[in-house]
Amino acid sequence: MKRKTKGNLALLFTAIVWGTGFIGQKIGMTTLPAIGFNGTRQLLAGLVLLPLAIYGLKKKGYFDKTKNSAEVIADRKRRAIRGGLICGIIMSLSTNLQQVGLVTVSAGKSGFITAMYIVFVPIISIFVGVKFTKKVAGCCALAMFGFALLSLRGGLGGATIGDWLTLLCAFGFALQIVAVNHYVDDDNDLLLSVAQFLITGVTSFVVTFLFENYTWEGFVACLPVLIYMALVPTGLGYTFQIVGQKYTDSTTAAFLMSLESVFAVIFGAMFLHESMSGRELLGCVVIFIANMIVQYEPKPKSESLAE
Repeated sequence: MKRKTKGNLALLFTAIVWGTGFIGQKIGMTTLPAIGFNGTRQLLAGLVLLPLAIYGLKKKGYFDKTKNSAEVIADRKRRAIRGGLICGIIMSLSTNLQQVGLVTVSAGKSGFITAMYIVFVPIISIFVGVKFTKKVAGCCALAMFGFALLSLRGGLGGATIGDWLTLLCAFGFALQIVAVNHYVDDDNDLLLSVAQFLITGVTSFVVTFLFENYTWEGFVACLPVLIYMALVPTGLGYTFQIVGQKYTDSTTAAFLMSLESVFAVIFGAMFLHESMSGRELLGCVVIFIANMIVQYEPKPKSESLAE
């Protein structure tokens, strides 16, 4: 099997398990409050991946004093702390907005609105020096039109609070991606990921114990879903994403991972008996097209001829 084929299959698996994550999030809220469920699954995911992160850092000698100068180690520690806090806080806000949004939004619909982060990333990237093109502007307008078809039934008042929270979550995920790109390097990717999960878990627990009714009985009843969410969409999904992106090009990778929204609709229909109207399905299609266009980058002619 070719390396690119292996990468594509890994990313397709990633999209599938991420799509199932929306189902787990909906089911989890039947026994635990929204933010409490999100905090627990993120904390479990962080604890599961923590040994792997420590092993990876030791293997690469990331903080090894015999391989790096004191200045390099000090700089890496500062970046790890600063990056973990910034990315973790943004992730906490984003995932909790998505989780609370799922109270009134179907899993499939949440998947497509969340996928709008693909369009928002180039917009946010303007602030780190990336040029804003006409294509990006057009795709943003197209994606917002898709959101209107999907959520604005009868005008602005037709959308639920969940629709708006999920849209904010998509913007938050875009901000988080830009922040991760700034702080990640070749060797600290898993460390940064674990930091995000742990910070999200801790901050979510603070909120849930202050404002929600989190019970031990609810935790026990929800444990199978929590374990699945921590191990599969987070643990396996993250691992297969890294593997897949090593072996395939960025355009193909972005396309395959964006299929997460499609699988969210499929699994929502299969397991939660969710359905969408013709208008809502059209909105999904429009958002999907906007995501595909904004990601598409034609290969240079010289590269195409070489192939």
